[in-house]
Amino acid sequence: ERLCPLADYADDGVTRLSCNQFGGQMFFHSPGHESLVVRLSNFEIRNAGQAFRLGRYAIHWHMIGNVRESFQRNVSVHHSWNRGTAIHGTNYLRMQHCVLYSNMGHTVFIEDGVEEFNRVEGNLGIKTMPSMNLLNTDQTPAVFWIVTGKNYILNNHAVASRRYGLWFRPEISATGTSVNTPDVHPINIPVLEFDGNVGHSNGKYGLRVFDIYLPNEPSVFRNTFVWRNGKVGWTATVIGRVAFDNMVSVDNGFHVFESRSTNLDNWNDCYISNSLFVDKPDVALPLGESFAAFKDSFGAFEEMGGPMEGGLLLPWNEDAGGGMVVENVTFVNFQGACIRGCAHCGRGGSPVLGDGAFETRFAGMKFVNSPERALFRHPNEASLYDMDGTLTDTGVKEDYTKGGNVRGSTMVGWSILLPAGNCTQTSFSTTGTGGAICQDTIFRRMWYIIEEPAGWIGKALCVRRPDQSSMNTCQTLQPECNCLPYLRAGWKGNVWLAAEGARYNVQMDLLPQEEADPEKWKINVWDVSPMEDFYFTQRFLQWDTADRFNRPLYWTNVGGGERLPVNWIYNESDPNNLLTVDTTYAYTSYDALGTYLNGTGMPGRVPIPAPDSTSRNWAVKEDADGNGAMHTMHVRGPLAQE
Repeated sequence: ERLCPLADYADDGVTRLSCNQFGGQMFFHSPGHESLVVRLSNFEIRNAGQAFRLGRYAIHWHMIGNVRESFQRNVSVHHSWNRGTAIHGTNYLRMQHCVLYSNMGHTVFIEDGVEEFNRVEGNLGIKTMPSMNLLNTDQTPAVFWIVTGKNYILNNHAVASRRYGLWFRPEISATGTSVNTPDVHPINIPVLEFDGNVGHSNGKYGLRVFDIYLPNEPSVFRNTFVWRNGKVGWTATVIGRVAFDNMVSVDNGFHVFESRSTNLDNWNDCYISNSLFVDKPDVALPLGESFAAFKDSFGAFEEMGGPMEGGLLLPWNEDAGGGMVVENVTFVNFQGACIRGCAHCGRGGSPVLGDGAFETRFAGMKFVNSPERALFRHPNEASLYDMDGTLTDTGVKEDYTKGGNVRGSTMVGWSILLPAGNCTQTSFSTTGTGGAICQDTIFRRMWYIIEEPAGWIGKALCVRRPDQSSMNTCQTLQPECNCLPYLRAGWKGNVWLAAEGARYNVQMDLLPQEEADPEKWKINVWDVSPMEDFYFTQRFLQWDTADRFNRPLYWTNVGGGERLPVNWIYNESDPNNLLTVDTTYAYTSYDALGTYLNGTGMPGRVPIPAPDSTSRNWAVKEDADGNGAMHTMHVRGPLAQE
């Protein structure tokens, strides 16, 4: 009786398979640069590798150092029980024009993160299968596993992996045998050259950049073609100075691209440019049948073919001061939305649905037979800033981001909080909550965090424009709602898109027995440019400016010890960053409602700080009885640095 009832022959009808998944191996090792010379070319290795032993790979270049005189060319590796080729602690190897088929575990395996200047070029890998006996990641394998950018990854094809085509995964430091190598941090090493690669019919992604990649120099993935992958063409989870140029995506399972977040301080180094994205191709672009195993159960291969759910799923911006730019991109035949913000909002471990309000910039956009340009799941999900009028069809070419006065158009979710007269609903976004195009209006992410009273934490924040004469207290993230739910994951607090130059009335949504005054709170407006102004008004029920000894009773901490953007404005002359209150005021703003959900007084007008004074950050007007007041805060962007 057989101990391992496997097929006698592989799917080629020729290769006799090992019953116990145990085959031969080619192991090359000699410590020291150029200490050996190996030249492999024009031969076939099959039924090789040893499935249950780490390091026993079909072809293994192991801890040699520099091998400038060695190469692996025109080699066929198929039906291997343990990888196809491993490049471990080896530099300057030329692996070119090899074919690797039906192998277990990561097929082409660059191992520790110390490997550099290897040339992996023109190789074809097909049908990579999971291995449950190697690294954890081999259970969700890639055709090409790459752990450092300091190599040449050129013109390779990754096809029909159970999970990923090309997986670029830089670690914080070197791993494995090289774990003690000093000053090697793959997470910060820029891409040397990653160009001309193809990933198709893979279970999930054609190209995966995961999980954090923050190179210390700009790094560009170029000329990548991803098509009919089971879920997404390509992904980049957390990225800094990382860009994608001349990408082509056709007919992937769900979306073209997704990214969780960007982490950089400029708008120049993270972009998608000069790219073509096609959903269901027509007769002008015929594709043959293709199959992928995209279900988590590792089930059977299923036939692929559109239409997709949508196109780009955009990242949030981890820090103020920078983000992603999408430029010179064409969408063709999209039935779903071409663009959606906050890709990972609402996913486990990420900010909840309702977060977002981050900016992405666009220029040179084209839409062919793709009417739904953007999807907003809620009104404050994203701010899509159009730099040349091609996203919104306004034709407005801005120079505001370059220091000029012409502001671009912005596409945002439709909401009653949008400034009256500046925004109109658009036919380019009709699903979800619908979209609006706003002209001559700059939006910034407004983040409100209540700290005291402690019982208020978790409450919705109700916001209204001054010209609104009623308040809809629903908090279901619909366009008609004035109240914003509290976000309990990611950035805790309440978030919305605030328009520059506008004033907003804000108050917590409280039950009658909870009514009191806010005692300690923060307001954070992201990416405020020089001389941009925002105003936020709150009502206090029992405002007293001083006790009987004339000691101030109210103060607000607006930044001391907090991780806030550098453009946050506060009283720098006060070493404690405390703002005491000036109860005088010079300007008033008409208010259609004139009161809040609780409290009385102040019908008609509220005070605002003088707009020509950077030192008057607060304005307060007490009620006639001296108990209660309207309190308005002014946030202004910093002056340009000389």
